[in-house]
Amino acid sequence: MAWYKEGSITLEQNSKKVIGSGTKWTNPLIGICSGQMLILKTQNTIEIYEIASVQSDTELTLAKQYDGETKSGLDYEIPTVPKVSIEALALRISEMLNYYQQQMEGWQTALTGEGEVTVTAPDGGVVTIKSQYSIQKELIQLVEQSKDFASSANKSSATATEAASIAVTSSNEANRYADNARDSATESSQSATNSATSATEAKASETNAQSFADEAKASADKAKEWASTVDNSNFIQKNGNEKQCINGQLDVNLLTENGDRVYSPNNKPTPDIIGALPSIRSVVNGVPTYSVGDHVEFEKTLTVGGKSVITDLTDVDNKIELINTELSNTRNQINTLNNRIYVVESYCDGYSWYRVYSDGFIVQSSTALIGIPNANVVCGTLINLLKPMRTLHYGVSIDKLYSGAWGMNAFSSSELYQSSFWLAAYSTIACDGWIRWTVQGY
Repeated sequence: MAWYKEGSITLEQNSKKVIGSGTKWTNPLIGICSGQMLILKTQNTIEIYEIASVQSDTELTLAKQYDGETKSGLDYEIPTVPKVSIEALALRISEMLNYYQQQMEGWQTALTGEGEVTVTAPDGGVVTIKSQYSIQKELIQLVEQSKDFASSANKSSATATEAASIAVTSSNEANRYADNARDSATESSQSATNSATSATEAKASETNAQSFADEAKASADKAKEWASTVDNSNFIQKNGNEKQCINGQLDVNLLTENGDRVYSPNNKPTPDIIGALPSIRSVVNGVPTYSVGDHVEFEKTLTVGGKSVITDLTDVDNKIELINTELSNTRNQINTLNNRIYVVESYCDGYSWYRVYSDGFIVQSSTALIGIPNANVVCGTLINLLKPMRTLHYGVSIDKLYSGAWGMNAFSSSELYQSSFWLAAYSTIACDGWIRWTVQGY
């Protein structure tokens, strides 16, 4: 008889379907059909199932369900066209069943018998092994011998326990010293933190002082600019190293030229100063006035030495008032600027730059080369910040510096740290490319 046993099969528990691998069950030259036997061979048993139908080269159906566990890669045999009589076939099957029965009896003896047991292997070889019962007896003897060792071990254990107690005492003492050291370290760390805080506050005060100084200088420059607009062409100037300046109200009694007094309608000479010139004294509103003849009148514009003498300070007063108004406005602007946010630190080098503002807000940006060695994978890259952030309250944005393969990439950031962050890149192809990252926050 011919036996077909090419390939292997897979069986599922409580199913009639049999799936083959590397099989040709519908080949007419083989002759597999319904009613034939499917023989499964395992290590100690064989199982026989009736074939109900053949669906394809790799699928057939059994007449009853398979009750064993689900298995795959099993060897099998299908007796096809018999070359002997049915009686001879039945005899062969009976001999095969008898052989497996002998194997099962031999293994049964190996599990329950005494001494050594001889078992015939499938290849005809003879194997002699100790029975399970003999092995168990030897184990019992070994257990008895181990009791003496256990007694010695108990004594050693007592010694070890005493040593352990001493070790525990030493450990407690060490822990106490460690706690003291930890407290000292904590106090030192707190002191360092306080020092760092004080240094930061001192730096902020220094920055604010510099800012106020700059604003005061700007205000002074503004005042000088307004003062320069005053028309001083009508002021009296004195040649030489010293010049007479008008500060507030002009005292005409102090006007001199080449050492001689200069007179004006507001500074009329008295008879004593005039000398031999006849004068007429009159009193108006309690103020004595001396005049030569009837009276002396001056033109509206009084000049001395070819230069105009200011007798009416109304325009000067108006300009001084205007300067005071501008100074007041400047002070208000300074107070307003104190409440505005301004840049206290900046840096720029090629693609890398950052700015730090007075309220602690930081904006920074740079570039990075991201490499994706394989397609359809996510690669992580650690990006170090140019300026460490004070908190984790900041955002990250990513820009591609050029197109091409990077046009298929998507980016996302995660795991933000104060001095760095992780950048995740994904692409459907393997590629390298430059990106620009920007961070904003506190």
